[in-house]
Amino acid sequence: MSARKKNDQEETRLPPAVTFTSGAQLLVKLGIVPSITREGIRHIATSKLYAETWPFGVDKPYPYGEAGNALLMATGPFLEFFRHTYKRPGAAGGQENDQP
Repeated sequence: MSARKKNDQEETRLPPAVTFTSGAQLLVKLGIVPSITREGIRHIATSKLYAETWPFGVDKPYPYGEAGNALLMATGPFLEFFRHTYKRPGAAGGQENDQP
């Protein structure tokens, strides 16, 4: 394997934007959550529990972008939300019965 291919595999730069799918993968890769799916992120985004703090959407600090049929979210605010606001169900301080 060439040095360039090895460096490409170990890429650590963050993408400028994520989709629900790539965002879920990034959260797990960075160890912010042990597991999550795109459906889980969509649930959080529409949850009453996080209605005031989810940073994306109309009348929110960050608009959704679009690429084809996918919604895009700026990576920085996305990660910030999951690092500092989101509480994983079952974790200390987490919400067990979050209803959308």
